[in-house]
Amino acid sequence: MTNIDGEISRLYNKDVKIRRRAVRLLFEENNPRALSGFVKLLEDSDFWFRNKSLDAHRKWADSADDLLPLLDNHKRLAAELLQRIEAPEIAMSLLEEDDYITRGFAAQSLAKHENLHPKFAEDEHHSVRIVAAENSVDEDLISSLIEDKHSSVRRMAISNAAKNKLKLSPKTLEKGLLSSDPALRSLVASLAVTSGGDVLERACKDINPKVRKSIAETLRLEVTEVDERIDLIASINPEIILRWLRSRYDPKSSALRWNMIENTSLNSRIRSKLIEQMDGRSDVDRQRLAILSEDDTILVKVAADNLSASLDELEG
Repeated sequence: MTNIDGEISRLYNKDVKIRRRAVRLLFEENNPRALSGFVKLLEDSDFWFRNKSLDAHRKWADSADDLLPLLDNHKRLAAELLQRIEAPEIAMSLLEEDDYITRGFAAQSLAKHENLHPKFAEDEHHSVRIVAAENSVDEDLISSLIEDKHSSVRRMAISNAAKNKLKLSPKTLEKGLLSSDPALRSLVASLAVTSGGDVLERACKDINPKVRKSIAETLRLEVTEVDERIDLIASINPEIILRWLRSRYDPKSSALRWNMIENTSLNSRIRSKLIEQMDGRSDVDRQRLAILSEDDTILVKVAADNLSASLDELEG
């Protein structure tokens, strides 16, 4: 077994070979107690030893006291280590540094401190502002960050708002829907489902597949019955409602399905797929189905005939 104290003392030997061998043995031993011997090497004249001292701190530092020696000339590393070491006082001091990477790491370590979120949001660099965008649940603050000049901050603010079901103003959502980024607009669209009204109408008119998929998925997760939002989307973008109606056969859903099927202004593909959704069920209105068998469009007629045949089989 390596003599830890003996090898630490050899770190300062005049013979470079002995010093290098001591470094290698201490790293191989992987004993956190060895860190004390590397502190002086932070300012060694030899770059190799300075670098190994930094590696030792990355490897073994685990307390605020271990970070203190880094605050003179290695503040960025100290900030980086805050991701695993709880040292709020040090983090607060590093928030004032000119180096944005240092401030970013410090902000991440203080992310749970709600009173600091406004400070993060005002930082000149987006890597710090994004910490506020990701962690704040203040609707006013998040609304302001949705209008941030940097796209990553805007995207994170909207993602946070969607995750935490924050209630943002229609004006804020409308600005988000003006973004040129489809991924960002899709996040805003998920919030628009909750908001409803004009904002939802605008989102439904977006032709991007990501946006439409976001609306459909949010509907599936959050809307359990036909309401004014479902009626609105059915009139603007019926294909989204086609997905939502799948496996829904309560009275309101069934009524909406039939209304859409019988709406001859709708795309025949959508109408035929709505008919197909009733396959395997016995409670189908035969009279309405018979009328569809005389429809002018082939897709609807074929779907109606197939459903009729399926009902005959079910009834024996």
